[in-house]
Amino acid sequence: MKEKPLRKIAQTFSIPFEISQDLHTYVKRREMSSFVAEAIRKELELKKEELKRAYCSARTDRGQAEAAEWESTLSDGSLEW
Repeated sequence: MKEKPLRKIAQTFSIPFEISQDLHTYVKRREMSSFVAEAIRKELELKKEELKRAYCSARTDRGQAEAAEWESTLSDGSLEW
């Protein structure tokens, strides 16, 4: 079975000059896009895990559950003001 080619999109963003210099020094020009994509992928996975842990922690936080119970009462009568 043949793999589908990945869709690619050109992005424009700024990076610090020193990082650009290091990138050009240590990564071959033809490998830069894949190098940057892989670096971003790794950081995004870390961010996803961090958010997942925070969500799970908030979900089990008793104070959060109590706040959610009160949330519906906060709007009670708010139209009367």
